Amino acid sequence: MNRPRKLAVAATVLILLIPLASLGETPNSCPVLPTLASSKLSSEVGEHIVIWFYNQGNKTTHGIQFALFMLDAVGNRYPASQKYVVTGEIKPDTGDVVDYPTDKEREFFGENWAQVEGVEVRVTRIMFKDGSVWVPQKGRVCKMTFLNGDYQAEMDRRWKAAEKRQQHKTK
Repeated sequence: MNRPRKLAVAATVLILLIPLASLGETPNSCPVLPTLASSKLSSEVGEHIVIWFYNQGNKTTHGIQFALFMLDAVGNRYPASQKYVVTGEIKPDTGDVVDYPTDKEREFFGENWAQVEGVEVRVTRIMFKDGSVWVPQKGRVCKMTFLNGDYQAEMDRRWKAAEKRQQHKTK
């Protein structure tokens, strides 16, 4: 390929890629990614907000802040009463789960709490073990949305996958 044609191809590729950079935070650009959540998980100790997350970055985290938006059946979003913080070290390529009682949210939303059908989880701040801090770039959002009704089916899928991995290890 001659030099002018190579330059034209390179310029075309560059022009096509530039708009991708302005689309906002993609899940891959967020150091920590929420992978599963429920705003109303019932257990023997009461109802809880549960957030599973994965450190896909290259640094160990020290603390992670989540902003939650409760979703109704048609996708209307309502900010939670507080920020949710998890502390502890999460190494790269590992994940964890955290849960919080729903008491404060139930009180905050009152009778409207019955309408909550899901949750949008936003990663708003991360402090790393080295003391550095990550926040999403201005105008960009690092978020995932989850419906409560999907939680159990996803957990069942995860358990089956874990059991399958365990069976292969014992063979």
